Amino acid sequence: GTKLANTGKVLQVIETHLTTTSSQSISTTRTNITGLSATITPSATTSRVRVTVKWSGENAGANENLVFGIKRNTTDVGNPAAAGSRHVGIAGIYQGYFNSDNSSTPDSTSYSYIDSPSSTSALVYKTQFAINEADAHGLNTADGSNRQTLTLMELGA
Repeated sequence: GTKLANTGKVLQVIETHLTTTSSQSISTTRTNITGLSATITPSATTSRVRVTVKWSGENAGANENLVFGIKRNTTDVGNPAAAGSRHVGIAGIYQGYFNSDNSSTPDSTSYSYIDSPSSTSALVYKTQFAINEADAHGLNTADGSNRQTLTLMELGA
């Protein structure tokens, strides 16, 4: 594989792990997932930050078009170029069930990104989602499958 520069050591790890029941509306506007954020202050401008997200819950709607992403402070990071008017993200959702049972069958996603923020200031990373169809109902973690984790690792030489 390819060796990434300045990623020889893990200098610090910050993690937010949610297991509480929650519910949130999905829309076509990119939205922060409530509570799934973390702050890290890199020790050097050459440090990189590995952001890892694991989400499990339910989507009571058109989950085949749900995308997840990451925002650093006010900047989206890791997204590919936009494909017309459709939303882009780092990951989609792994569907438990597509149609009649979609609101009671667990869904999940997992993704990571190595960011190069060039900063020694406090950085807030947020997990986000958006959907391409306006008929989505909501994202919830009301069953036993609810596990949301956001892990930040500062990587340095």
